[in-house]
Amino acid sequence: MEPRLVELLAKQDIYEVIARYARAIDRLDETMLRGVFHAHSTHNHFYQGPSSDASRAATDEDPGDFVRFALQVLSTYSRTHHQLGNTLIELTGETTAIAETYFTAFHRVRPIGDPLAGPEAYETEMDFFVAGRYIDRFECLAGEWKIAHRTGMTDWIRLEAPASRGTSGIDQSTIGQRAPDDLIYQFISV
Repeated sequence: MEPRLVELLAKQDIYEVIARYARAIDRLDETMLRGVFHAHSTHNHFYQGPSSDASRAATDEDPGDFVRFALQVLSTYSRTHHQLGNTLIELTGETTAIAETYFTAFHRVRPIGDPLAGPEAYETEMDFFVAGRYIDRFECLAGEWKIAHRTGMTDWIRLEAPASRGTSGIDQSTIGQRAPDDLIYQFISV
């Protein structure tokens, strides 16, 4: 195969891993989320340690890995939405690459009194926005590109009271849900 075509296919595979991460994190899909990281992957984005090591025991001080940490935190939000922006991928070898992806993440924080609210809850719902960049080191092992290390760069954060009208006038079947209830799971093989 021509080298340029090999490069384009590798970059497409890498981008799809990044896009699957966004789907998995917003749908709280643990299986899909674990699937974007190599077993030896490490993390430095609101959590520092292994990315996905399901065998590692959780403690009161440490959830064990980033996946468990993220799912615990995000379950205290009623909605999340990770929007991906510019993505630059540079192949650094035949089986290694660096990717920089801009993101904006929205989180609807549950209020005090909601049984699923986290310890950082406020008296009312709050909208928590984070914008930054994922800087990922990818490796291709056994023909599969996955994240070997992720550093999340934070460019700005904003917290404010929501000003939305809610979703009462929208067809309920078209409102995003978490796995496995979201409409996308009727169309994809998990």
